[in-house]
Amino acid sequence: MKSKTSCFNRTIFKKNFTHFWPLWLLYQAYLLVAVPVSVWQSAASPYYYGADYEDGSARMYQLVELAVHRMLLPLPAFLFAGAAALAVFSYLYSAKNANMIHALPVNRLELYVTNYLSGLVFLILPEIITFFITVIVCLANQFTCIQYLFAALLAQAGVTFFAYSLAVFVAMFTGHVFAMPCYYVIVNYLYVGCMFIVAKVIETISYGIENAWNPGKSCILSPLYYLNNNLRSNLIYPENGNGITGIKITGMPLAGIYAAAAVVLVVVAYQMYKRRQIETAGDWVSIGIIKPVFRWGAALCGGLIVGVTVVSMLTDLPQLRKYPCLLLCSVVMGFLFFFGAEMLLEKNFKVFRRKRVLEWAATAVITVVFVSLFEMDAFGLERYVPEVADVDTAFVYMDYPVQVKDEDLATLTELQREIIANKENNQEVERTGSGFYYTTFLYYMKDGSTVERRYALPLHDAEDTAVQMPVDQILSWESEPENLEREIYGIGNAECRFTSGYVDLYTSTGLNNTYMFSEKEIEQISKAIRADIADGNLAKYYQYCQQPEDTYYSNIELEYYSAGGYIDNWMYYYDYYDSLEKLEGKNVDRQEMTVGGNLYLTFGPDCVHIVQTLEELGITNDKWKLMTNKEMMQ
Repeated sequence: MKSKTSCFNRTIFKKNFTHFWPLWLLYQAYLLVAVPVSVWQSAASPYYYGADYEDGSARMYQLVELAVHRMLLPLPAFLFAGAAALAVFSYLYSAKNANMIHALPVNRLELYVTNYLSGLVFLILPEIITFFITVIVCLANQFTCIQYLFAALLAQAGVTFFAYSLAVFVAMFTGHVFAMPCYYVIVNYLYVGCMFIVAKVIETISYGIENAWNPGKSCILSPLYYLNNNLRSNLIYPENGNGITGIKITGMPLAGIYAAAAVVLVVVAYQMYKRRQIETAGDWVSIGIIKPVFRWGAALCGGLIVGVTVVSMLTDLPQLRKYPCLLLCSVVMGFLFFFGAEMLLEKNFKVFRRKRVLEWAATAVITVVFVSLFEMDAFGLERYVPEVADVDTAFVYMDYPVQVKDEDLATLTELQREIIANKENNQEVERTGSGFYYTTFLYYMKDGSTVERRYALPLHDAEDTAVQMPVDQILSWESEPENLEREIYGIGNAECRFTSGYVDLYTSTGLNNTYMFSEKEIEQISKAIRADIADGNLAKYYQYCQQPEDTYYSNIELEYYSAGGYIDNWMYYYDYYDSLEKLEGKNVDRQEMTVGGNLYLTFGPDCVHIVQTLEELGITNDKWKLMTNKEMMQ
C-alpha cells in the first residue's frame, strides 16, 4: 500500500500548543488591555480628551482612532513574532533536541509547516479575538464606524504575517538560541544602520556636510523602522479645523507589500531548513557561506562605528586631524571585531591563523579605501552646490535662521562656492579654536529632499574690517528688519496678544528687582521694539558672533498667546513644509490651533526707542537701571 505524505502533523501542533500556550496568552492579554479595554475605559471617563465635544461623531472618531492606532503599532507584533518563531523552532538550537526531533518518522516539510503554522496561529488568533471584542465595545458605546477597525485588522494581520515569516527566516541562519534575537533585530535595521554608518563617516571627514543621510523609500528594506514611520492613523479634520470627519490610515499598501514579501520568505526559509545540517545546533551561524559575511560585517561596521564615535567625542580638540584618527580607530577596532566574531564562530580563542590574518588585512584595506574616497571627495559631495532652479527655498543660519529666496538664492549659492574654494584656509582657522563662527546652509529642494551644509567661517580681525568676507553678506541678511522681526516675533503673528512680561533691573550696588509689566506698558514696549527693528538699532545685538560689549545683561521677556496661525522662526527653519501648511490653515490639529510662549529680547543702549519708553514709563530711573554685561562683570 502506498504511504500517504502529509504536510501537517496534528501531534506536533498539540505539543506546541501545550508547551507554548503562555506566549499566546500573553499576547492576547496585551492586545485586550491595549485596545478594547483602553477604548472602554476612555469612553467611560469624563476626563478623557474630547469629552467636551458637542458633536458626538467627533468623539466617536477619536476613540475609534485610538483603537486603530493601537492595532497598527508594529513593534508589539514584531516582538511577539520573534518570540513565537524562537519558541516553535527552539529544538534547532540544542543538539539533543535536534537529533531527537529529526529522528521521528516525519519529514522536514511536515515539521516546517506544522511548526510554522503553530507560531502563526499564536499571533493571528489573538488579533482576531481582539478585533471582535473591540467591535462589541464600540457598538455598545454607539460607535458605528467599525469599518476602520476591519481595515486596521487587515493591516495588522499583514504586518504580523511578515514579521513572523521574517523571524522564521532569520531562525534558519543560526543554531544558537541567543543569536537568533540578535540577528532578528539586526535584519530589521540592517539597511538604515549601514546607511547611518556611511552618513556618519561622510559627516566626520567631508568638509561642510551635515545630516548627510535623508531617509527615503529605500528604507523599506528595514521593515520595523519603515513601518514605525509610515504605518499610522490620523483623524481627518475639515479645512476650518472644527470637528472631525473621519479616520485616515496611511501606509495600508505597505501591509500588502510586506505580506507578499512574507510568502517569499516562507519558501526560502523552508529551502534553508531542508538543507540545514543537524550538527550546526549550537553554532552562531548555521550556513557555511554566511560565516565570512559575519566576520567581514563585524569588522567593517564595528570598526567604523567605534571610529566615528571616538572622533565625535574628541570634537573639543580643534587641532585634531579627523581623517587619520578615524582610519586608525576603524582599523584597530576592526581587528578586534573581526577576531571576536571568529571566536564566536569557532567557539575557541585560538583563531589567529595565517588565513584569517590575511582575511582581516583585506577588510582593513577595504576600510582604508572606503574612508579615503570620502576624504578625497571622490563622489563630489563636498563640491556639490544645488542649482537655483532646483531649490524651493533656502535658509542660512549663523546667529539665527534667515530665509533666502528669489534673487537672493543665486547670491547664497555663489557664497557657498566661495566658502568651498577657501576650504583649506577655513579649516586652518577652525583648528586654531578662535576667530571663526559656524554657519549652516539649509536648502529645501523642489523634489522634497533637503541639502544641509555647515562651515566654520573666519571673522574679521580688528585691522581688516574693510576686506569683504562671506560673513558680511550673512550679517547683512540678518540686519534686514523683516528677518529680525521674524526671529523676535515669529511668523504669522498678527493675532498674537502679549499677556504679561518683565525686565530685571539693578542698582549701582548690585541689588536686583524684577519689574512686572502691565498690559498697557507691554503695548508701548512692543511698539518701541518694532520701531528699533525698523530703524536697524536692534540688529547688532542679535549678531552673537560679534555681539557688542554694551549689550544689556537684562533681557525683556514677554509672554504671548495666539489663536491664529503663529509659527516660531526656528520651527519654520526646521520644518518648513509643515509650517507652511499650518500658516495656511491646513493640517491643523485642534490642539495646535492655539499657541503660547515667551519672547526674550536682547538689546542695548543703541535701542533708543526701547530705552526711552522704559524711562518714560518710569520703569528705569536713577535708582533702578539697566546694566550691561561688562558692568555686571566688574
